[in-house]
Amino acid sequence: MAVQVLEGEGTDRLEAISDGVFAIVLTLLVLQFEIPDVPPGRAETDLLPRLLALEPLLFSYLLSFFAVGLYWVVHQNLFQTVERHDRVLLYLNLLFLLTVSFLPFPTELIGTYVTRLTWALYATNFALVGVTMTATWWYAARRGFTTDEIDARHARLISIRGLTVPAVFLLSIGVSLVSLQWAYWTPVLIGPVQALWVRAYRIMKADLERET
Repeated sequence: MAVQVLEGEGTDRLEAISDGVFAIVLTLLVLQFEIPDVPPGRAETDLLPRLLALEPLLFSYLLSFFAVGLYWVVHQNLFQTVERHDRVLLYLNLLFLLTVSFLPFPTELIGTYVTRLTWALYATNFALVGVTMTATWWYAARRGFTTDEIDARHARLISIRGLTVPAVFLLSIGVSLVSLQWAYWTPVLIGPVQALWVRAYRIMKADLERET
């Protein structure tokens, strides 16, 4: 018996569960921090070194918080253009949320153990987040679930943007083989790459306006 592919109007419930998962993940990220165990009488001398030792955890927390926040913003923007859904789209979004919900684990891992292995796990997790989100969007666009202003060229360009972040994180794994320290800073490239995408988008938009 064939499985019925349910379709329906709106994506309110899909967005609601997505917002809930994002909120929980952003909260869990801070739970990796623990108050240093310092005797009260030695707090003046021992507390500051213990706090400075949390620098790797702080770095991983800030990187993950802003990256997850960026994905939340992008997810919100994309689903403002999605008007319909079916069962496949729901499952694809759940797969995306699966990758997002796993992020607190590699985040704490790289904050505790600074190795090439932990960075590879962390970067791979973020690459999967980007790939699954892009797959979700691409499916919605191909199925015609988006608003009328999203044509094939527009959908393709948005999909390319979705793959830029995974590409940068996968690049960082290669960089870690040469320098682990530089690998930690490779995600900074996301900003310039996204700026190039914005420029390409504006050129495409101007071309479309000239054609019409």
